[in-house]
Amino acid sequence: MAAVAIGLLMLAVGLRRSSVPSAALAGRAESGTVVGELMTLGRSLAGRPVTAQRLGNGPRIVLMMASIHGSEPAGTPLLGELRRHLTEHPSLLDGVTLYLIPVANPDGLARGQRHNRRGVDLNRNFPAGNRIDRSRFGMEPLSEPESAALAGFIGRVEPSLIVSIHQPLACIDWDGPPETAVLAEVLARGSGLPMRRLGARPGSLGAWFGETVGRPILTMELPAQVPAHPVAAWERYGPGLLAVLAGDAPRKRE
Repeated sequence: MAAVAIGLLMLAVGLRRSSVPSAALAGRAESGTVVGELMTLGRSLAGRPVTAQRLGNGPRIVLMMASIHGSEPAGTPLLGELRRHLTEHPSLLDGVTLYLIPVANPDGLARGQRHNRRGVDLNRNFPAGNRIDRSRFGMEPLSEPESAALAGFIGRVEPSLIVSIHQPLACIDWDGPPETAVLAEVLARGSGLPMRRLGARPGSLGAWFGETVGRPILTMELPAQVPAHPVAAWERYGPGLLAVLAGDAPRKRE
């Protein structure tokens, strides 16, 4: 049913096809492949690429993304460290296909601003049931090329879990079916951040994927100040991401 819901939502808004290789969309790779294609999902208003990279080739599909708000940049280097760690320890990807989108809002990140170049909050631009049409949210769902690229990719790879990294509320929020709370607890325990229900914001990725589509999504809200060095940030918050990939209690570090 969730796959049908995603397909119907894509058709309803006339979503354009993204430039993702068909082999990557199908999740095909040679046996033993750890790092797969670097895919361009679309381009921002200023022409910057929105990219994703695949790691692993397992049946469980997980998507992790950061910097959908350009003024909340700490998740981008954290995902870079996750990629490095998994490349060095490929056994942690057993059974998992992981897609990383380190910069969901490249224009906003370049400018250090929350919104995209047109002043639209991309995390209010998804076709959720609670969406509100207004200028700063977009006058229609997926009006922005960045959010359209993200939604198109999600509709194609159909992840069983999304983790979206934000700042600065220092907590773990979640949306989706009841079992999502268990995953939220795993992420909270591994990262040292408390669980806190913030509520699905109108037109947010959490509202769309978690409430409208009905699949698990975790929002990892890092604090405003994180360790400046990416390795230090990884040592503090990385174990939670690894635990979610494992689907259980935090693993011992390899």
